This record gives sequence, C-alpha cells and structure tokens, in this order.
Amino acid sequence: MTRYTGNHCPVCEQAFTDEDDIVVCPDCGTPYHRACWQKIGACMHKTEHAAGFEWKPEVGPEAEQAAHEATCPNCGTHNTPGAARCSHCGCPLPKSTGAEDAKAEDEKSVPIYARDPAAVHSKDRTEPGPHIDAYGTGADGGIYRREIGPEDTIDGIKAKDWAAYVGRSPMYYLMQFFRMSLTKQKVAVSLSAFLFGPAYLLYRKMWKEGLLTAVLTVVLSLPSLIAIVATFNPSLFGAMPLGWVPVAADVCAIAAWIVKILLGLFSVYLYRNHAKKNIDKICTDYPEGNARTDALLQKGGTCLPAALLYYGIMLLLASLVINLAGPSFVQYAMAMTGY
Repeated sequence: MTRYTGNHCPVCEQAFTDEDDIVVCPDCGTPYHRACWQKIGACMHKTEHAAGFEWKPEVGPEAEQAAHEATCPNCGTHNTPGAARCSHCGCPLPKSTGAEDAKAEDEKSVPIYARDPAAVHSKDRTEPGPHIDAYGTGADGGIYRREIGPEDTIDGIKAKDWAAYVGRSPMYYLMQFFRMSLTKQKVAVSLSAFLFGPAYLLYRKMWKEGLLTAVLTVVLSLPSLIAIVATFNPSLFGAMPLGWVPVAADVCAIAAWIVKILLGLFSVYLYRNHAKKNIDKICTDYPEGNARTDALLQKGGTCLPAALLYYGIMLLLASLVINLAGPSFVQYAMAMTGY
C-alpha cells in the first residue's frame, strides 16, 4: 500500500513498503502487516478505543489524506486506503479524484428538487441540480443545518413536487416553505412582491389574488389621478365639488403603501398556500411519475404575459389620464423632466 509507505507497523516496528500486505484496524485505523495482525489477534490500541483513539500517519501528507478518505462518513469505520466502499456498512467512501471527476461525483449525489426548470423537461427526469442547506433549531435550542433532498416532505409534499410546481427560483421558495413549516411563521420578505405587487402575483399564477390587488391598486390610485386632471383641466369636471379629492388622495396614497408592504411581507406565504392547494389536488389526481410532473409543470410555473398584460393596462390608464389632463400637463411633465 503506497499510501502507508514509510509508516511503521506497531508490532514488528518495520517500515511499510509498497509490496507489503497491510490490514487496518476497523476501529482506530492503525495499519499492520497481515502476518503481524494474525500474530497478536487484536489491535494493540484496543484499550484506547473507548477513549476515541485514532491512528495518525507518521509521515507524508499523502498518508494523512489516505487515512481521512478511508474513514467511513456514515459509521466511522477505518478502512484500507483505496477501498471503494466501507467494509462495515457498505457506504461509498470519499475519493481523491481530479476536479472534473469530483464534480461529476458530487452531481450524482445531490438532490434533484432544485433543478433548473429546463431540466425537468428533459428525458431524464432525475437530472440533478443544486441542493438546499436549510437551517432549523434542535431540541437543545441550537441551530443546525439540514439538507433537503428530493424525497423529503414539506407540509406533506415532496420537495421534488414543490420544485416542479414552483419552476423558477425553487431554492429560494423551498427554503422559505421549509422555514415556515418549522417555525409556523407567515412573514417572508419578498422584494419582488413589494416592488411589482399585482404583477408578481399574476406572474406566479395567483389569479384571484393578483386580480384583487390589481383592482385595489387602481381604486387607490383614482383620487390622485382625478387630482391631476382637475389641476390641469378643471373645466372637465365643471361645477362638480372636488374639495374631497386632496384628502382622499393622501389617504389612498398611505393605503397603497400599506398594501405594498403587506404584499412584500406575506406574498410568499400566500404563494405557499396557493401552491399547496394545487399540488395536493394534482397528487390526488395523478400517481407519482411523469404524468404528475407534467401536470405540476403545466399548473405551476410562471406566466410572464400575465404580468406584462397588467402593466399594459396600467399604461393605458396612464395614457387616458394624460389625455384628459390636456396639453398643459404634458408641458408641465416635460418641464419637470428637463425636456
């Protein structure tokens, strides 16, 4: 064993060579000549095993690396360097390979729940993707890291089903859903929901919520729009009393900010509940497999045209206000912008 070359057998005290037949104590990792091991019949450090004794290589970083790689990450058994699997539990042992081989090995073991949506459409539905390290509190109050795998459940739904439904940005949403499931908290800051409001909800296919907030946004903006038209084209309203407009505009402006803040804090929670309802129905209607995944992809994901349609309607409304306000408003706006 070349990785033990230069270290010494504790029985005969002879240095190991590349040609030696070496065995390793499964408890502490101490290497022996096979004949020496058979001669004494047990590890010379047996009495120290209970205290956690581990053999340390005498010379060479290569030997130390080999000892580390030969230690089973599952049960802690010390194996012969170069072994592919643990002699005790059969778990694959770490391998010191080139950068590309190591990357390929890692990609085989990572969960698939956070894969790129395009990979879901591929022929191989088990194509791996990045993993999530979620954090939670243990029984002792400490914070521990836990990797969420594709078969792990969040609120009774497998992570891979969540990911298929969410489509874009699955890692962010699965982390938030996992945290909400553990802590029972509903707040999750979403800058997208705060900035884009109804467009965000429509983009995530929350039709009822998106339409409701869109109508609410338009209603809250009406007093301000009326104030603009009344200021630059007062003849349009004739003798209609408009004394209430400035106060209503201020109140609605404050209400609009409250709506934006609430959306920024609770949209992810709304999306979680909306997605769970749809996923539960799909899981009831379709058995696990490609048909279920296709249904999740179709029902979930995102809808950019819906968000763009919302902004198109808002632009039409703005154009209507500009036309009603007349040329004086256009001149004022150009003066304010430096044109």
